[in-house]
Amino acid sequence: GGIMALPKALRYAVLHVGSSSMSITILEYKGIDDVRVIDYAAREVTFGEELFQTSRLSFKTIEEICHILKGYKQLMDDYGVTRSKLYGTTVIREAANRRSILDQIYIQTGMRVEVIDMPKEVYYKYALLYYKMTHQYHLTDPTKATLFLDITSGGVGLTVWRGESLLFQRNMHSGSLRVMESFNRNQRSSISFPRAITEYLHRMIGPLREELQTFNIDSIVLSGDEAQYMTHLMGQENNKEDIITVEPERFKGLINSFDGVTATKLMNRYKLPEYKANILMPTMILFNEIITAIGPKSLIFSSFSFSQGISWFYGVESENNPFMYQLREQNAQLARAVAARYHTDRIHDAEVEKFSALFCNALRHKGLPERWGYLCRIASILCSVGKFVNLRNHGEHAYHIVMGTDIFGLSEEEKQVVANVVYYHYKGTPNDDDAYFNALTELQKIQVTKLVAIIRVACALDAGSNQKISDVTLEERDNVLYVFCRTNEDISLEWWTFNRDSEYFTEVFGMEIVLVRGEACHVQ
Repeated sequence: GGIMALPKALRYAVLHVGSSSMSITILEYKGIDDVRVIDYAAREVTFGEELFQTSRLSFKTIEEICHILKGYKQLMDDYGVTRSKLYGTTVIREAANRRSILDQIYIQTGMRVEVIDMPKEVYYKYALLYYKMTHQYHLTDPTKATLFLDITSGGVGLTVWRGESLLFQRNMHSGSLRVMESFNRNQRSSISFPRAITEYLHRMIGPLREELQTFNIDSIVLSGDEAQYMTHLMGQENNKEDIITVEPERFKGLINSFDGVTATKLMNRYKLPEYKANILMPTMILFNEIITAIGPKSLIFSSFSFSQGISWFYGVESENNPFMYQLREQNAQLARAVAARYHTDRIHDAEVEKFSALFCNALRHKGLPERWGYLCRIASILCSVGKFVNLRNHGEHAYHIVMGTDIFGLSEEEKQVVANVVYYHYKGTPNDDDAYFNALTELQKIQVTKLVAIIRVACALDAGSNQKISDVTLEERDNVLYVFCRTNEDISLEWWTFNRDSEYFTEVFGMEIVLVRGEACHVQ
């Protein structure tokens, strides 16, 4: 045989509009451990500060964003890069005039911005950090828990893992900017302000404290700009490492040296600009609060940024690397933990998950991409969370429970799809007269419609929640999907439910579906 040609490296650009910087990264991806940055350009901006004062971005700022993006487009042309993604985080997500910003960017540059919500932002950073720490540097002991703390202008993400499993993930949507927003300038410069902020943050993490203490957390990782700032403050000069380990005592020493951390003291001591000091101050206090609550053995400061995380992930996903499935597996585990809080019927839900996976795989050619199958899986894990609250109106409750939960690895749009699928899992079919469904885009509506059709028939196969049908084989002949089931029991309820739900399935997929008792005979 001939020599296998080396796979061509994937070249792409990732652009990011953030609160304190705009950047472009041009990369070449050859494999999960082989990602080369060909060029990187970043510009410091004060959009976060502007948003924080006026809750919108001015015309002048939008012009500036477009101007910088045009320069980035030119750079991409120079490198002959055709694949690119433009992401916006807090600053675009939270702006009152978000729609106009996105529209202006599109009109002036032809680029569509993908607005990343906070859970997803934390997820991309976690993915890179987790991979580097466990698979590349082997920094964490698989028997000990690590807390990844992500403090951004938009919120605080808390993610705990041990070995291969994710134990906990919560996001508090009140970031350093928000904390400061609730106080005016006079209050901020008052001498007792650090104390007030400390109490405020102490109360904010209160509900999580006990739960976090149960994991016996060994080390805490802090990532991003603020983490890098703090390593400088502790005198770790120009350390080129991605990841720096520090004794908790050392950080405590830094905090104590202030006798109350104020923005003014930070500005005077380190010559920081005011807006930087305003973000750094609550970050340091919050970090200190969490360290005090948990008492870790070591602190890890990581320089990984959102754009690094997402650039790396873009390649991992394009390559379809197995690591991506390991992450999805972890996220499904987390979804199970959410379901368990609402005392769902775990065995029934696992059956629904198993059967719907079979259907999703069999329906690829009927316009059901693999990612939709994953959403179907998350929906089947969460499909009965509404029963716990109230038996009269589960659909409604289930919808709000799902929408009110951060589901790691899903975007806000995907979460809306899952919430709608869960809503219709109880009764009714997707209908434009329903407010939740009506609010979706056309693409989301198609996703919901298909996933509801699948989950309903999957659910019918265990209609009595007593696992009468253990084995199912699917076979498609002449546009009919035959579902062969093996069982020796009376399955009248399953049969009746299945036949009722098969009508909707046929309408959605344009194929009949038939339940057959016995083995598949494989005759063509």
